[in-house]
Amino acid sequence: MISDAITALLDSGTPVSALIGPLSAQGNVGYIGHDNWKKGRTAAWAFHHTCRSPGKIGVLLGNHRYRNQEINESGFRSYLREQDAGFSVLEPLQTFESAAVAREMTEKLLGEHPDLCGLFVSGGGITGALAALKDRPRRKDFVCVAYEIFDATRAGLIDGTITMTLSYPIRTFAREIVATMVKAHKAGPDAGAQRVNIPIAIHTSENV
Repeated sequence: MISDAITALLDSGTPVSALIGPLSAQGNVGYIGHDNWKKGRTAAWAFHHTCRSPGKIGVLLGNHRYRNQEINESGFRSYLREQDAGFSVLEPLQTFESAAVAREMTEKLLGEHPDLCGLFVSGGGITGALAALKDRPRRKDFVCVAYEIFDATRAGLIDGTITMTLSYPIRTFAREIVATMVKAHKAGPDAGAQRVNIPIAIHTSENV
């Protein structure tokens, strides 16, 4: 239904750009957001370089139908496969962007895999995952990588529950959205899709 709506807009001469997650249609659809392949590989790099020893990594994502999260996971696995670092990436569990479900899934991972060395929260529900992690005795060698910087993730970085966040620089993102829409409007429907990769803002406890 979304693809049909996009196609109808493009046919009417209205340019369309997707934000954060790429979309597909018969015509050219622009994109403004992170390079999700690189984002996933950057998350994997964090585990590779901060885990004291390789082990099992749990993965939470919002929904398998979100293309950005699927690409994130592919990049994540690609990096660890290339490095042959000895990590075992478990099958991702869906949170449906719900904090309650994320908490439940995190508790499930911790209960079924006591040897879990880290958690990659690739989708929504981070507050629930944080609550589950804080309910357990903290392990200094446990690594958690999540997305976006806001009050809860900032606090998680400061207290050590989260190791790193990969975020959108919001002001840059907003400026690029407006600039891209203006450019697409001025260029007209035959100019082709506009693609803008937004830089990834990396936060740790030392720079929040």
